Amino acid sequence: MRAARRAELRGDLEKAVEMYGLAGAPEEAARIMLIRGDAETDPRVRMRHYTLAVATAPEGHAVRDEARRKRAALLVAQFGGSATSEAARRELRAAGKELLDLGDATHAAEAYRLAGDTDGEAKALAEAGDVESLESLLGAEEKKERAEHERTQAHGDIDLLAQSGKRREALAAIDAWLQKHDDPALRERAARIKSRRALGPVAQIWLHGKPAPVALGDEIVIGRGPSGGAVGTLAVASQAVSRQHVRIAREGGAIVVRDLGSRNGTQLRGMNLVGAIPVPAEGLELTLGKELRVRIAPSAALDGAVSIEIGGDTYVAPLGPAKIPGLPWELALGEGGWIELRSGGASA
Repeated sequence: MRAARRAELRGDLEKAVEMYGLAGAPEEAARIMLIRGDAETDPRVRMRHYTLAVATAPEGHAVRDEARRKRAALLVAQFGGSATSEAARRELRAAGKELLDLGDATHAAEAYRLAGDTDGEAKALAEAGDVESLESLLGAEEKKERAEHERTQAHGDIDLLAQSGKRREALAAIDAWLQKHDDPALRERAARIKSRRALGPVAQIWLHGKPAPVALGDEIVIGRGPSGGAVGTLAVASQAVSRQHVRIAREGGAIVVRDLGSRNGTQLRGMNLVGAIPVPAEGLELTLGKELRVRIAPSAALDGAVSIEIGGDTYVAPLGPAKIPGLPWELALGEGGWIELRSGGASA
C-alpha cells in the first residue's frame, strides 16, 4: 500500500492503479481511475477510465457509485441533442435509470429527455422536485397529443373523401391542412392524387368499340389558349388563329357557331362569319383566320353531340355532360378542369 501511495503522490497514476490492485485495494485502484478520467480531455478515454472504475470497485462501495454516476453523466453530455437511433435511445434510458438509482434525478431527467422517454423524464423531474419543468413537460405532451388527435382526424376525413370518390374535395382538404401543418404523408398523398387525376377539356374514351376524344364543357372554344371557367378549349398551333377564335354552343335548342371577334375572322364559303350560324344536319366547313380548316357536324358516335374535325384530329363535343351509351353515367367538365364521372348526381 505504501508503494502505491508513493506512486500516487509523485503523479504516476498508472503505476498507482497497478500497485493498489496488487495490494488488494480495488476501491483505491478505482478511485485513481476516476482521478485519471477526470483529468482526460478526450471523452472516449475518459469513458474508458470510468467504465474500468465501475468494473474494479466493489459492489455497493461509494467509489463504484460515483464511477457509475460519472459514466452515465458523460454519456448524456456526449449526445448534446436528441438521440437519432434506437440504440442511442436505449443507452440513454439505461443512463437515466442508473442516475435515478444513484439519486441524481436532475441528470436522469436530461437523459430521459434526450431519449424521448416522456414518462421517464416526468418521473425524474418529480423526484428532483422540479415542479415548473414537470408542468411544462406535461403541458407540451398534452399539446402534442391534441395535435396528433387533430392529425388523425384530418387523415380520416381525407381517407373518407378519397374512398367515396371525392378526390377533388380530398385534394382541397389536403391543401388546406398543409397550409398550416408540415405533413409529409399528406404531401405525398396529394402528389399521388394529382398524378392520377383526369384533366379536361379532352377525355380519351371508347365509343362503340373505337377510341374517341371527347371535348367536354357546356361550350367549346377553338383558339390558341385556354378560355377558363366551365368552357372547354381546343387549342391549335396557328398564328393566324386568335387566342379565343370561335365558340360552339347550344342556343335556343340549336347548336350554333360564333366568331369571337377574332383578328383574322372566320370564313364560310369565303365570307366572314357574322353573328350566330346554326350547324345544319349536313354540317359546316369553316376556315379560321383564312388558314385553318374546321368541319363541324352532328356526331354519329354520341347522340346530341357534334363532331369537330380540326388539324387532322376529330373530337366529339356533347356541349354538356356526355352520357355514356348503355350506362347510367355521364362525363362532365368540373371545377378546376377535373373530368368528373357522374352517376345519380354524384361525381368522382
